[in-house]
Amino acid sequence: MSLDARIPILLAVLALAACDREPPQRPEAIRPVRVVVVEAQASHRLLSYPGEVRPRIESRYGFRVGGKLSQRLVSVGDKVKPGQLLARLDPQDVAPAIAAQQAQVQASQTDLTLAELELRRLRELRAQNYISQGQLDRQQAVAESAASRLAAARAQLASARNSSNFQRLEADVAGVVTAVDAEVGQVVSQGQSVVRIAQTAETEILVNVPEPEVGRVRTIRDWSVVVPALGEQRLPARLREISPLADPQSRTYPMRLALSGPIDGVSLGMTAIAQAEQANEPGFVLPLSALYSKDQSTHVWRVDRASGTVQPVAVRTGGLLDESVRITEGIQAGDTIVTAGANLLVAGQKVRLPDDSVQVSGGGQAPGAATVSRP
Repeated sequence: MSLDARIPILLAVLALAACDREPPQRPEAIRPVRVVVVEAQASHRLLSYPGEVRPRIESRYGFRVGGKLSQRLVSVGDKVKPGQLLARLDPQDVAPAIAAQQAQVQASQTDLTLAELELRRLRELRAQNYISQGQLDRQQAVAESAASRLAAARAQLASARNSSNFQRLEADVAGVVTAVDAEVGQVVSQGQSVVRIAQTAETEILVNVPEPEVGRVRTIRDWSVVVPALGEQRLPARLREISPLADPQSRTYPMRLALSGPIDGVSLGMTAIAQAEQANEPGFVLPLSALYSKDQSTHVWRVDRASGTVQPVAVRTGGLLDESVRITEGIQAGDTIVTAGANLLVAGQKVRLPDDSVQVSGGGQAPGAATVSRP
């Protein structure tokens, strides 16, 4: 066989030999990471809610009788004293009724006088046996009936005069007018609100608490209140009540804090900020960068110091703390958790973790610790 004939055979043998060789494998990349060693610690959360200065008691004043409003003597913001006249109805509405009741009293008085005179005459005739006892008894009943009608007429006259007095609307306590619900010339019904008066003796803060925070807020009794209009002064306050029903519009729960301390400069309607510290249960504090989402749940990467690999661990969070997050379930004290590059890792991946690169969560750095920056 010639040399030219053997060349294709040699090339085929070399090609088959090359197919049996495995391609060279690249070594697995070891990613440097930043980590912390966690330890349990109790944290405090500052609760802060906007509020408004409100009176504890705000009354709606209305007339006991209906009529046309002829005079209103106060406006919004006016301070009132007990017994001060607030408004008045047109007296012409009840004047005819009073006159009618007076006439009824006079007629009843005349009937009673006539009945008593007739009773006196019949008693004299009975003493002389000119009439029977039955006639005297009937006249006695007539006189008593006339007396009852007179008493009823007098009661109706007193009621009519009370209606005249009820046309005057007076303040019962000291306070400040917060709203006016009727104007002069308007016809108001019995009990309809005309003026609202807030008592200034007790002041409180109205705070609207979001639904997720209601359970946490119920356990806090002592608060501090800052009124920006008065500077940075903090006023003590105490939880008085929190509504069991949510507001249908805002879906928040109204909370009222009883305000104490020097409140001379506090005016109704001022903006306020209510604050309180809440001690959380012991947990673990990690940077927000340690979290990543997987299967619609929150995870962190835990480092196995023996093998130098990372594994995902599902955790439960307990609220944010500035740029950190509380972890309540899923990890234990002493675990080494990745705090940077969490979204770039895969389960079982090797990481570079020098011994002097560990930070202790919540307790500063361990002796000789140094931070390893994420590449």
